[in-house]
Amino acid sequence: MLVVLAVVGFSARAPLKDLWLTHKACGGKLPHGDVQTVRTDARLGSEEESFDEEQGRYSCVLRDDDRTVVVAVDAYLAGVDRAEEMSHIADFYAPYAVLPGGLPGFEVEYSLVYLMPECPRRAGNALGGHHRLLVSTWTYSAKSREEKSAMLRLAVRMTNEMTEKLDCGGKPLPMPKHGAVPDRGKYVTRAQAKGTACNALSVARPWEAPEWKIRIAIAEGGVMGRCTLYSPPVDPKDRDHIDPLVELTSWRGNWAGNMYELGAETQSLPMGEHAAWKPALTETLAWAVAECGGENVGFGAHWSYNSPYRAEATSETETTRKRQRKRLSAYVSAFAKDQVRRGNCTKLQLPESS
Repeated sequence: MLVVLAVVGFSARAPLKDLWLTHKACGGKLPHGDVQTVRTDARLGSEEESFDEEQGRYSCVLRDDDRTVVVAVDAYLAGVDRAEEMSHIADFYAPYAVLPGGLPGFEVEYSLVYLMPECPRRAGNALGGHHRLLVSTWTYSAKSREEKSAMLRLAVRMTNEMTEKLDCGGKPLPMPKHGAVPDRGKYVTRAQAKGTACNALSVARPWEAPEWKIRIAIAEGGVMGRCTLYSPPVDPKDRDHIDPLVELTSWRGNWAGNMYELGAETQSLPMGEHAAWKPALTETLAWAVAECGGENVGFGAHWSYNSPYRAEATSETETTRKRQRKRLSAYVSAFAKDQVRRGNCTKLQLPESS
């Protein structure tokens, strides 16, 4: 009888503990329904929260009984922590999904969403008038479309909470429409890419073939976009296992100065809060800069990690390396000119081909 009562007592307490932790975690700001959607079947186990107002640093995490993260939120206003987090985004996390509704951010692997709202009230002269807050929201178990939609709502809700907590000012980010999820981009032919944000990859060049494919992952209002060029596999059976050849990326706002484009890690991007934005050109990376709406914008072109062009770029023959520099320069110039026209930007600077 005592054993039965103990089991009943535990069964009654467990849901109450779940409810208590959900309402306590992250200052009580997590939306209960979305947490229930992204959590695992395991019982909730613990929560932690820390806040340093002076440094503009916030962190909270909700875990289950197995110590697996259910939701984790980190906000960075400035400082070393922010620079280090941003430096990993291109080099390690590799953004691959853009966000709907003009949200200033993207998703990386493992259901981690980054949002970068403007933070004008806390910027000050040192950070510049268009300084952006960096907020990451991680929902480890979000896999299905329903879970991804809840993940996105959580990210926007917590980002708006962070801008208010850190007294950023400005308008809150709009909540995504019901069912909206991050978009990994669509694959089109080079002909179909004409007139799109990835138009630069549709322009005929002697070394490209019409049957090559393009992945478009650029969203209006986004802070990061990506256009990727693929060649068809030699064996049609391997169509799901092909490596990209070249990638074009756009970066809006001041990022960390020691960031590396994935696949072009031999040279860090000439960008950052205290760096002079300027064009650059090597055998593995081409970089153009402009100004859009008062913010710095960078445009990159690089050979993908397993691209055969990357091997050619490291050739011992200067003629081969020069050819690769000219190719990258052609890619980034076409991309930057098109993006500047679309965004009504100014002060475009292109790398000098040599």
